[in-house]
Formats: sequence, C-alpha cells, structure tokens
Amino acid sequence: MNKLLPSVKSLITLAALLCFLFQASAASAQKVSLSVRNATVKAAIERLQKDYGYSFVIKTKDADVNKKITLDVKNEEIGAVVGKMFAGQNVVSSVEGKMIAIMSAPAKRDAAARASANAVVKGVVKDSAGNPITGATVIVDGTTIGATTDLDGSFSVRIGARTDVRLIVSYLGLKTREVAVDDPARFYEVRLENDNMALDEVVVVGYGTQRRSLVTNAISQFKPTEENMRSVMSPSELLQGRIAGVSISTSSGNLGSAEKMSIRGSSSLSASNEPLYVIDGIPLSNNSASLYSFGENMSSLATLNLTDIESIEVLKDAASAAIYGSRATNGVVLITTKQGREGKSEVKVNYGFSITQFPNTGRREYVGSKQYVEVFNEGVDNYNRQNGFTVNSSGYVKPIRNPYGDMPDTDWLDLITRLGQSHYLDLSFSGGNAKTKYYLSGSYNYQEGVIKTNDISKVNLKSNINHEMFKWLKVGANISGNYLHNNRIPGADLGSTIIGRAVQQRPFDRPYKPNGGYYTGGTDELLLHNAVQILSEETSYTDNYRFIGSFWAEAQIIKGLTVRASYNNDSAYTYDYIYYNQNHPYAADKGRILDRNRFVMTNTIDLYANYNRKIGEDFELGAMVGHSFLKTRSRTSYIDAQNYPSPAFDVASVAANIVDASAGLSEYAIESYFARLSLAYKDRYVVNATIRTDGSSRFAPDCRWGWFPSVSVGWNVSNESFWNAEKTDLKIRASYGRTGNQDGISNYGWQALISGGVNYGGQSGIAISSSGNDRLTWETADQYNAGFDLSFLGGKINMIADVYLKNTNNLLYSKPVHATTGETSILSNIGSMRNKGVEFTINTHLNLGKVLWSSSFNIARNVNKLTSLLEDDLLSIGANRALKLGRTVGSWYIFRTDGIYQYDGEVPQALYDKGVRAGDVKYWDRNGDGNITDDDRIVTGNPNPKFSGGWNNTFKYKGLELSLFFTYSYGNDVYASWMIPGSKPGHTRSLLKAYADNRWTGPGTSDKYPRAIYSYSGWNGKNSTMYLTDGSFIRLRSVTLGYTFPQRLVSKIHLKGLRVYAQGDNVFLCSRYPGWDPETSVNLDPRFYGEDNDGVPQPRIFKLGVNITF
Repeated sequence: MNKLLPSVKSLITLAALLCFLFQASAASAQKVSLSVRNATVKAAIERLQKDYGYSFVIKTKDADVNKKITLDVKNEEIGAVVGKMFAGQNVVSSVEGKMIAIMSAPAKRDAAARASANAVVKGVVKDSAGNPITGATVIVDGTTIGATTDLDGSFSVRIGARTDVRLIVSYLGLKTREVAVDDPARFYEVRLENDNMALDEVVVVGYGTQRRSLVTNAISQFKPTEENMRSVMSPSELLQGRIAGVSISTSSGNLGSAEKMSIRGSSSLSASNEPLYVIDGIPLSNNSASLYSFGENMSSLATLNLTDIESIEVLKDAASAAIYGSRATNGVVLITTKQGREGKSEVKVNYGFSITQFPNTGRREYVGSKQYVEVFNEGVDNYNRQNGFTVNSSGYVKPIRNPYGDMPDTDWLDLITRLGQSHYLDLSFSGGNAKTKYYLSGSYNYQEGVIKTNDISKVNLKSNINHEMFKWLKVGANISGNYLHNNRIPGADLGSTIIGRAVQQRPFDRPYKPNGGYYTGGTDELLLHNAVQILSEETSYTDNYRFIGSFWAEAQIIKGLTVRASYNNDSAYTYDYIYYNQNHPYAADKGRILDRNRFVMTNTIDLYANYNRKIGEDFELGAMVGHSFLKTRSRTSYIDAQNYPSPAFDVASVAANIVDASAGLSEYAIESYFARLSLAYKDRYVVNATIRTDGSSRFAPDCRWGWFPSVSVGWNVSNESFWNAEKTDLKIRASYGRTGNQDGISNYGWQALISGGVNYGGQSGIAISSSGNDRLTWETADQYNAGFDLSFLGGKINMIADVYLKNTNNLLYSKPVHATTGETSILSNIGSMRNKGVEFTINTHLNLGKVLWSSSFNIARNVNKLTSLLEDDLLSIGANRALKLGRTVGSWYIFRTDGIYQYDGEVPQALYDKGVRAGDVKYWDRNGDGNITDDDRIVTGNPNPKFSGGWNNTFKYKGLELSLFFTYSYGNDVYASWMIPGSKPGHTRSLLKAYADNRWTGPGTSDKYPRAIYSYSGWNGKNSTMYLTDGSFIRLRSVTLGYTFPQRLVSKIHLKGLRVYAQGDNVFLCSRYPGWDPETSVNLDPRFYGEDNDGVPQPRIFKLGVNITF
C-alpha cells in the first residue's frame, strides 16, 4: 500500500493539473543566436541550417546571398534575425516552423498618417476563409521591428514616432501582404491568400544528406515528438502504422519482447529478414538480447532511449539502400539522434506515470466447473459406450466430479496478472556557441508488465558534442551508455508457458493445498504445471549493457569538398540467468542454474569524402566516395549447474554437479568501397547513382566479393515552364538497385570444421562438425521502383505513391542431404523469391474553423511468393508449414475440415476402425483413398495481410491538441493453436464455452463443433483449417489529449515551455479474431509467423505525463 501511495498521488496531481491547464493559450517563436563577422549571407544561412535545422528557399533574384554582413545576435526570434541578415535588400521573409522563404518585397505605397511617439499597431491575421493564423510574421518595413501572431492570430507592433509605416505580413504557403498604417489607433484585420511555395527540407541518406527535391528514391521519414511519442520499448515500434510498406509486430506483450520489422515483405528463408539499423552512422548488431530463449527472444533495440531520437529515415527501395550493400536487402533504418544548437542553453524534463492492464479478456470464454464436469462425463459415457465398456470392464473410465463441491472456481488468469505501474524520467541539456555545441541526456525507466514478476529497469546516458577546432576542421564525439535489467517470465514457446499453464487448467483446479504447499502439475490434483508455482519459484533475468559511440573528424579541403573520418563502436554485454530452485517443476536435481554470458564488439572505421558544387546557374553536382572496414568479435560462455543444498544458494559455484559447460569465440569482417553521384539540372531533372562492393570473410575467397549498384531518376514536373497548376507540385521517380544479405551464414560456414569436446573414456577427442560449402555466395535482391510525389494547395495536401518489384535470388537454406554423409543438411543457395506491391500515403493540413486538422493516412499491399526451390515444388517444414512454389512464405500445410460426420454410416471403414464416429470432425480426403494421412494435407492460408497501414489525426485548438492514431490490417490469417486444447469436448483441459454449448449431440445438431469424446479427442484436434482464423483488425493504437501552456504564463515562473498530456495505448480492438491479440506470434521467423499459442497480448496502457522546458 505504501508503495502504491506515491503513484496514486502523482496520478491525482497530474490529473488536477491537466484540468487546470485547458484555460489559456499562446504561441512562441523559436529564438536563435548567430555570430558572423564579415561573412556572406549564404554563410549565415548555412549556419542556421546546420545549427538549428532550418530550410531556406529563395524565390527572388533581389536577394544577394553573397553580400558581406556582420551580426552578433543572441536569443532573438528567428524572423528578426533573418530580417537583419537581409537588411537593406528589397526582400521579405516568411517563417513557418523550420521552413523559411525569401521573396521580393511588394512595391511601396505612400502612407497617409503620422504615428505618435509611442504608437502601437494592433490587429489580427487570418487566412482567406477567415481563420486566425498562428505564427505569421508581421515586420515594420525597412526595419527589424516585428512580431509573430499569437494562437488567435493577434499581433502587436510598436512603431513609435515613425511615419510612412508599412507592415509586411507573411506566412509560409500564403501570399505576403503589405499593409499601410494610416491610423495607429485602428485595429487592422489582415487576410492572406494562398500561394504556391515549395520548401526544400533536408533528408538523411546513406553517408550524407540530400535536399528533398533531389531525392529520387523511396525514402520515408518519421520524426518523434512529444505529441506522437508512444509508450513502447524500441525505435521500430514507434514506426508501427506510420510508414507505408513497413509492418511491425512483437512476439508478445511481455516487456522487451523481440519485434519483427518487415519492409516490403520478407526476402529470405533462413537469413535475417530484419533491416539494417544505423544510428548516427553506426551500424548496429541486432542480436537477441537474451541467450536462453525462455519461450521468446528479446529485443536488442529496447536498450535505447527513444527521447534521444531526432528523426528516423527508412530506406525502402534498393536504390536508396544499395549504398549499404550486403546488409541492405531488408531495407535500412537510419536513426539520427538529437544534437546541440547554438544559442542559450536549454533544459528539458519529461516525466510520465502509466498503468498497464491485460486487455480484451472478454474475447475468450471458458466453461465453469459445473458445465466442464457435465461435458467431460458425457465424453466418458460416449467412450465407454463406443467400446462396450461396463463398470466391471478393465478399460472402463470412471466419471469425474468437482472435488471442491460448490466452492468458487479458480480464476487462474487473475492469479498471474496485475495492474502494472511504470515511471519514466528523462532529463536533457543542450546548447552551444559558434564553435562548440552539446547535447547531454539521462533517463530512468521502470516498467511493470501485466504478468506478475515481469518488470524492467532501464538507464540511459548520452553525450553528443562537436567542436570547430579551426575554420576548416570539426571534431566530435557521439556516445551513449545503456543498461537494461529485465525480469522475465516464460514465453509461449516453453513448456512452462505462463499463460498456457494458467488458462488451460480445469476450472476447479487450485494452486495451493490447504497446508499452503503447491499442488503439483501432472497429477490427479492438478492437470498441468502450476503457473503460480512457476512464477514464485524461479528467478530469470537478463542484464544488457550496451555502449554505442562514434568519434569523428571532418575537414573542409576546398569549397564544397569535405572529408570525414570516423571510428564507430557498438559493444554489448549480455548476462542471462535462470534459477529453478528445489520447489520449481523444472528443478531437475534439487535445483538448477543456467548461467550464460556473451560479449559482442563491432568496430567500424569509415572514411569518405563529399563534394557538392553548383555548375553555372543550371547544374548541381554531388559526389561521394568512401571506404569502410567492419569487424565483429563475439565471446560466449555457458554453465548448467544442478543440485543445491537449499533454495537460498543461487550461484553456480555451490552446485554439486556441473552438468554442462561450454565457451566460444567467433569473429568476422567486412571490407567495403562505395560511391555516389548526383546530378541535377535546374532542379527539374535529377539522376542519382551509387555503387558498393563488399568483401566478407564468411565466404570462400572465390565468392567473397559482391557488387551492389543502383540508379534512380527524378523529374520535378512542376518546375517546368509549361506547368501552370498553381499551388501544385509534382515529382515523378523511378529507380533500380541491387542489395545483398549474408546474415544467414555462420562466421565459418564455408569451411569444413573440426570441433573438440567429443570425448570418450576420459580422453579428449575431436570430430568433423561441418563439411562446409565453398560455393556459398550472397543472397541478392534486384528491386525496381516507380513513384510520384504530389502536393496541392501549397503543401496542405500531399500524396506519395510507389509501386515496386523485388526479386531475391540465391536464397540461403539448409538443404537436406543423405545422413550417410555424416550430416542431415548443408547450407546452400537453393531458390528465389518475389515481392511486389504498391504503397500510398496522403497527408493533409487543413483548418476547420479555428481548429487545425492534420491527418496522415497510409496503405500498402505486398504479394510474396516463392519462384524456385530445390528440385521439388513442396518442402514440409515444422509441424504445420510448407514451402511451395508459387505460394507465400509461411503458408500452412494442414488438413481441410469438411464439417462433422452426422451418421456412423458416413465414416469410411479405415477411419471407423480407428474409432472415428458420428459427431467427429470430417477431413477432406484429398487423394480419395478412404483414409486420412499426411498426404491429404493442403497448402493454404497466408500470414501476411492483403493490405495494411495506419491513420493518424491530430486536432489543435489554441494550446489544446487531440490525436487519434489507428492501425489496421486486412486479409491475414492467424493460426490459433491455443484453441486446440479447448476445442475438444471430453478432453482433460479447460473447455471453450462455444465448443461446449454448440457441441454435436446427434444428427443435425452441429456441422462445426465436434461431439464430446474421451481419449479419441485427438482426432478432432488435428492441425486443420478449423484453427486458421481471420486476423484482420482495426486498432485504436493510441489516443492523446495534451495541453501546452501559453508562453506568457509559463515565462512568469521562469519556464520556456510546459505541456501536460494524457495518453491511452492499445485502447480498442475491432476484429473477428477470437483471441486476445491477432498481432502476437510465437515465432517471428517468416516461415512460421502468424501463430498464436497463448502468448501474452500487447498491454493496454494509460499514461499521464508532463514536458517541461527551462
């Protein structure tokens, strides 16, 4: 209770504060600092672009960017600073967020009045529809005096005793107006008309940046903000539903659970299907954050601090990703973290408190004890009658009764779940001057899962510092230290799976004996392992320590030419500890400890040069050439120790028996050369080309090097002289590229290997462990892409569309071989695969009266199929899957149900002899032989959706904002293996109510639900289409209500910004899927994806938080 009290107080305090804050509004313009001496205006622009992220577009020849200026301003509004930069020039500026436009000033007209000595002009700025405009710039012509309109569009400008006063009113995307002040006492209403103005933001690409207008590839961007941040663990989960063609799912709702990120479908069978993650130029190793799967893998990206992220770029097509060569087949995710800006130091504090709960419990319903006993005994009677058994027969089965009489049933799910509490605190410092800039942050995160004992603690520290040593040389260090402690619970793919061992118990089963001891599973007293005992008598956790660092230097050799050298390091230490004490079902010999650790270090050295030059007035040239060397080393050790004197001893050294111990050392290296060339003519026609060659130690010398080229073209149609569609921009793109994949190969996979440890008679020994394959080569993917970018109404409506075709060849797979060779399989290049699809995104920014509505909708369709595979067209894998030519990877290989036998006479003799009778499931006899065997299985189903996407809507009114974010998927199948035990009336485990209420009891009573039968119920639970369900869904992924304090109020308490918010995550699910969550999967491998085997669903989260800026 005492532990809960502070959290409750925090919740009440934040709720009260949230209610209070919805009473005022304001806006503030960003302030900057700029110091230049005898420098050109262009140099000042470049400084603002680099230090503050502003993008400039100059739409007039009246602007002289080569004019020399001297400025020394500190903490001034950006509009005023730009005015000083262009002082004395016949231009005006318009500022919207990070975008600044420079235009010719309207012709001046004579003023008709004289202002008084202390005159102040007041007014309001509106758009053509009469809606107030927030953030419009109002400047006294010929001066730097001005203001920015407030949230209600109002402004106030002091003009003093000036005469001939004209106000220049501007806003990005609208036509600039000049207003003559004929009477300072008059209230001015200024209306701005729409104007077509294209702004050129900078997009991060491989080894550099590029103006958006010159991007000819399929690159999507997402910028995490305070408004769109969600309560998730990893950067990939932030992208869920945000980008067309990018799908993300997790294996379960357990904290830190591994995620699956698919960009334009799966591209490999046994190699990795995860994209390459690059943080600030550092390629990351994406190994599992656990060494013992414990029923599911853990995410290595969960160690990162999401609030440090500035932007995420996803390179979707091969033309954009080919610069990363052999690791880019599955796409590339570029993560850019925050950095300091020149100007006054800024301190930010973010705090959040949340409650998590197990969602959608009502979507499953099991029978109570009374009905369970009734149906089970009916199954016993049917069994005895079918076999002619009587009370005195040796095979007679006795009916059961509820041993606890009328006592309440046990709610096993309630025994293992809880309302979890979480706290998050983040602190950052940023700032700098003309030479040195810094960003420092630290965070602490504690989260409780919805299953008892599942919790994490995470600590992150980050430092990003850069310094200009000389005018031609800059150096910097970008480092982060991350620690994650995860107290784990058994996942769905383990014998002690916590959900399965709870909900599959009989309704009258109990965890504790009257004396307080545990009922033991697998006995008459308790059917399965005791879930409460499992959680209470085991200790399982992982500790992950991760250092990510980059140390770099950048030299400007000549104008336009920069050379950058960097040393990058990604080091991760993982410690995985499991202790089953003597009271645990898996205690083995008086307790067992599994103690594993791994250290992985990846060092990368990059050296590359970028050259950008304007050739004449019409051509723009960009070139890049570079070299990279990567080396990864991994060291592991493992101990299995058993037999402990008491549960109090929990270290391996105390064990009486060291059952197993091992250690390993492994490494590999990649050397790379790469180049890029970009050429643009009048910003109309753009050509980009890249080439990369990689040499990997994982291949034999003759197959070691791979070449990965790409080329893309773009046509900015709206820059053509014939284009007369006002406020509309159009760009058409096309690309081709080749990428590679080598992650499915072990570090020494091409070599014949001999391993030690094959001991006999107390003598050490060695044996051949692998014959190797020196013909192994890269998986390669050739991808073609075509698309367009279309913008209406000066950027208020934007559309992006792409179509693509990706062919993957030389698929890596363990090909079966005759056991007489000493092996059962050998890794080979055996087949090919095709993905093709279409993507569409539309973004809108519209005014609904005084409400600003921003919307982003995306939809994507991908079709995957195998195009070649060994010598056969079908390969059975796992318990119920198959690889088949022309079908998608992950198809099921199962029996097709054809209803229920209504009469014994319908049952074929071969099946009748096996015990099948009327009321049992009828399976399709595909080969017509009168029997049901594995040959009757069919390839069916698709774990991938026909289309999927997301839709975000944000409504802003003054300081209030409301965001609704939906994700959806249509046409994917989910194999609900959790249903199998509960779908067999007469079986010993818990029974689903639908199968009990609607079971077959005689001819015509049911053609879907089988009869109750003891012992033979396995027939009715075969892997079949009965459990292949529709996984389509619409989910209210998050809803956020926030309020930002007016600047004029927070400044009184010495704050720069204050925002509070309430957020719900995973709020609502609409789906025909009968389980808790159609998105969880016991296996994330594309071959086995889409199976729900009692995994923990994604939790529902309610959060209150505050963002404070000093």
